[in-house]
Order: sequence, then structure tokens, then C-alpha cells
Amino acid sequence: MIARLFLLIALALAGPAAAQTFNGQEQAEIRAIVREYLVRNPDVLREALDALAERNAAERWQEIRSDPRDFAIGPANAAVTIVEFYDYRCAYCHAALEWVLDVSRTRRDVRIVFKELPILSDASMEAARAAVAAMPQGRYLQFHQALMSFPLDQDMTSQQIDALARRSGIDVARMRRAMDNPEITRLLEQNRAHALDYEINGTPGFVINGELVPGFNEPLLNARLREATQEARERRTASR
Repeated sequence: MIARLFLLIALALAGPAAAQTFNGQEQAEIRAIVREYLVRNPDVLREALDALAERNAAERWQEIRSDPRDFAIGPANAAVTIVEFYDYRCAYCHAALEWVLDVSRTRRDVRIVFKELPILSDASMEAARAAVAAMPQGRYLQFHQALMSFPLDQDMTSQQIDALARRSGIDVARMRRAMDNPEITRLLEQNRAHALDYEINGTPGFVINGELVPGFNEPLLNARLREATQEARERRTASR
């Protein structure tokens, strides 16, 4: 009975083409069997929902950690990946800069992925567009640090963004031409969608091996980094 049930479910879930295999009476039978089994065995439904949630989380994490459009530091196969969502006009993002750079300098087993999330102002958006547009010139990190270090008590104008880019070794005219590329708009929109998926309500938001650490709380970030490192070691040991 159970084997037949799961065979029927598998066929039913295979898609519209497979569903055409059954006539109306057979489809009604499938629904009745599935309903009766789930009513009698609710744990099966809970397990299925848990498995689905795990799969969705894994797919979401894979998507944000390995987008080739993002700037990243560290080996692609690093045991630990940190994804940071940030805004250039965010005081806590400014405060987190040194921690991020220190981890990138001292940990060879960590990859850091940079995700622009301009949510605070028009200047935030212009700075983010400029940073992404300049990325092909190979000076992203220098420009990122310059933008992230710009005083928050000063208005960030277009002229100042250009000056920071120029000092970072960027061809400003080329950067400005690229800033209107609709692909940049699409990337920033997708970054925002990912942030919403992770329930990131402000910046910065750090996702370490799939687990969110909101805001800049250095002790909490260090604790999560240690946990993620230990979990990665245990997985490697178990796979040997």
C-alpha cells in the first residue's frame, strides 16, 4: 500500500505530462489516498515540509554565495563563506569594514562575498551603481574602501563619488557610461530580493555559511565564524 502510494505521488508530482497518464477517476483516487495517508500519518507531512525548507535554504544559499557578478575575496572552495549586504551610507557598515578586511587578510579558509544593498538614500544608490560599474576595471576593493570610509557627516555628491573613483585608479568616464547598464539595476534588485529572503531589515547583514548574523556585532560574528569553521571540519572528517 505504502509503496503504491508513493509511486502514485511521484507520478502525480512529475508534472502535467505525467498527470495526463491518469484519468479523472484515477486522479480522484490519488487525492483520496494521499489525503487519508497524511491524516493518519501527519509526521510524514511535517518531514516533507522540513525537507522542502532545507532544500530551499540550500538553494538560496548557493545562489547568493556563488553569483559571478559579485566581487569576492578568498578561494571559491573555502570552508566558510561570508556574504555581506551593505550600504555605503550606513554607519554600522563603516564600523564593520575593518573586521571584514581583517578576516580577509588573516583567514585563508574564508571567502567573503560583497553584496551592494543601497537602501538608505539616493547617494547610497549612486555609490552602489558606481562600484558595480567600476568592477570590470579591477579596482573594486580600493573603491569599496574609499566609499566606505567617506565621512557620514558629509553629503556624498556625484562629484565626490567621481573623485573617490579617480583616486582609486578608476577611469571615471568609463565608469559613468557603464552605470546606466540595466544589468546593474537587475543585480541590485536581486540583491534586495535576497536580503528580503533572509529577513535582512537593515545593513549590514552577514550570512555565514547560510546563517544570518544581523547588524555589526563583532563578538557574535566571531562566534558564528568559529562555529562555521568547526562545522566545516566535522563535515570533512565525516566524509573521509
